[in-house]
Amino acid sequence: MARQIGTLQEWLNLDQAAEYLGVSKRSLINAVNLCKDKICNDTLEIKRFGNRTLISKSSIDATPNIITQYTGGIV
Repeated sequence: MARQIGTLQEWLNLDQAAEYLGVSKRSLINAVNLCKDKICNDTLEIKRFGNRTLISKSSIDATPNIITQYTGGIV
């Protein structure tokens, strides 16, 4: 279980974001990679902090559909 998310916390690590979304960490990593490759999920705000990847909680809330698997069709 990830560290509990504070009410004022804006940036989530991958474990926290996966738990917040109710998906596996592996699925979230796939979504982040699709964002980094500019394939989809372009509204997600992602930043690196040392060796950690952080995702903005407000960008998760603002993204209607977070795609975790891309099969090559129109997004």
